[in-house]
Amino acid sequence: MPWPPCRRLAATLCAAVAGLGCGERGAKFAADELLHATSGLLAEQSASIEAALEELFGTPNQPKLPSDLPRMVELCEIAALQQAAGPVESHEVGVVQGLYRRHCARCHGVAGNGRGPTARYQAPYPRDFRRGVFKWKETYRDAAPTTADLDRILEHGVPGTAMPSFRLVGVEERAMLRQYVIYLAIRGQSERLLVEFVADELPAGEPLELDAVLRDEIVSELISPIVEAWTEAPQHVVAAPEPLEGDAAAGRELYHSERAGCAKCHGDAGRGGATAGLDYEVDFDLWTRDRLVLKPSAEVARLLEDDLPVRTSAPRQLVGETPHGGVSAADLFRRLHQGIAGTTMPAVGGAAPGEAGALRDEEVAAIVAYLQTLN
Repeated sequence: MPWPPCRRLAATLCAAVAGLGCGERGAKFAADELLHATSGLLAEQSASIEAALEELFGTPNQPKLPSDLPRMVELCEIAALQQAAGPVESHEVGVVQGLYRRHCARCHGVAGNGRGPTARYQAPYPRDFRRGVFKWKETYRDAAPTTADLDRILEHGVPGTAMPSFRLVGVEERAMLRQYVIYLAIRGQSERLLVEFVADELPAGEPLELDAVLRDEIVSELISPIVEAWTEAPQHVVAAPEPLEGDAAAGRELYHSERAGCAKCHGDAGRGGATAGLDYEVDFDLWTRDRLVLKPSAEVARLLEDDLPVRTSAPRQLVGETPHGGVSAADLFRRLHQGIAGTTMPAVGGAAPGEAGALRDEEVAAIVAYLQTLN
């Protein structure tokens, strides 16, 4: 006997929000299946990695902070993670559990993989946190963002995208969400390194047996450096000149020069790839390149077919659009100086403090002055 329409609708909705708390008391983090498949792992190896990650970091309903990673408490308090994790529920007036699923999982997914049920309909796609790579930050390109960077995104959102401002959520709950995002990022980065370890260091087909000795080795040599990079992020902030003043006429000349290369992608009038012609190469961001394998296996092909459609990384339109990463002169300076992590937007400044880049700081400031004349 067919289900009545109301029951069919309820079942459909539960399927659509799978992982958002629809009866998932025993929820588990979804593995990065494409990463595992492209690394040639067997099912037993993948299961062993998932078990190791659960031992270290817990589950979506019961997060853990590994005791042998003491510096993680500088980034995440277990009480904050516990309130952010799990299904959405409230047992006390004014106190909501499951903050991440309430506010974030529909776009970013329970595992922070950017594959929530609404992700397919967004452009750009929601951020996949698992690489620990974030676009809008004050730090050098290869450095982790600071907690202030993530707080700023949560407070102001990303104009021109589906990422909203969570200012009305309140400071305390935003801090819990920020800590949970960091937790998901570190867990995701750890998964990537464990996959590489199993694929490259263990005998073919051998699963990961996380005994005390191997656990110590993995924590100290693989995961601890990830945590250190996050805790030391404030030491890698790009210092914008103060006051940040530049010659707009000189900036216009630089914008069109081969040294800066801005017009090559963004067009003579700053109208983006749609009018820049074919002077730039079609490229893809960091989160997409993993999917562009030369000879995919049947399993990889299946995963790609079920995944979000591939999109190219198109140059941004500079005229008539609000910059995603902030509108201040300092924001624009950092975008030019370090590019945009994870994307095809290159850096024109040095990769580390004191290192020379393609342009000097005063030249970057001049381009900023010119860009500010375009709107």
